[in-house]
Amino acid sequence: MIDLEVSIYPKYVTLFGVRLPQSGIIASSVILLLVLGLVVLYFCCIRRFTEKPKGLQNVLELAVESLESFAKGRVGGCARFVAPFALTFIFYVFFTTFVEIFGLPPATEDINCTVALGLCSFVMVNVTSVRFRGVKGRLRNLSTPSAVVFPVKVLADCIAPFSMGIRLFANVLVGGVIMQLIYAVVPLLLPAAISAYFNVLHVGIQTFVFALLFLTYTGEAVEEAE
Repeated sequence: MIDLEVSIYPKYVTLFGVRLPQSGIIASSVILLLVLGLVVLYFCCIRRFTEKPKGLQNVLELAVESLESFAKGRVGGCARFVAPFALTFIFYVFFTTFVEIFGLPPATEDINCTVALGLCSFVMVNVTSVRFRGVKGRLRNLSTPSAVVFPVKVLADCIAPFSMGIRLFANVLVGGVIMQLIYAVVPLLLPAAISAYFNVLHVGIQTFVFALLFLTYTGEAVEEAE
C-alpha cells in the first residue's frame, strides 16, 4: 500500500519567534537573494557591458530583446514598460519552482505565494492601463461595447488574479504529487528521467503560461475602446 500524504497547506517554521511558511517566504527569499547576488556579482565584479556584446552579455541582450518583441505583439507600444515586469514574473516563478529538483520546497506550492503573484499582476495590469490610457480610457475600456457589460468586466478583472494564482498552484502541486507516486511505485531509474521533465520542461511551461496570461490581460486592458 502506498502511503502518500498530500496537503494544500504549507509547512511552517519558527524564525526569531515568528511563525513563517517554509516555502512561501523563507525558501523564496533565499533563492531570490542568491539570484540577485549572482546578477550583482556579474555586473559589478566580473564584467561590464561593452558596445559590442559577446559571451553572456550577448545572451542576456538577446533574451531581453526577444521578450520585448514577444510582449510588443500583445501589448503594443506598452512593451518597453511591461516587459521588465513580465521578466520579473518569469524569473521568480521559474527559480522558486525549479529548486524542487534539489529537494527544496518550491514557493509556488504555497497558495499564498501564487495568489500574491496573481494580485501583483492585477495591480500591474491596471497601473499600465491607467498610465497609457488614463483613468477615463480605462473606464471606457471596461464599458466597451456597452455600459451594460461594465459590472461583468469588473468582476472578471477581479477574478483573474485568483484564477492565475490557483491555476499555477494546482499545476505545481499536481506535478509534485505525480512525482511522489512515481517514486513510491518505481523508486529507481525512472524517477530520475521523469523528474527531468517535471522540474525543467513542466516548470518552464508553467512559467511561460503565467507570463503569457499577464501580457494577455495587459493587452486587453490597454486596448483602445472603439
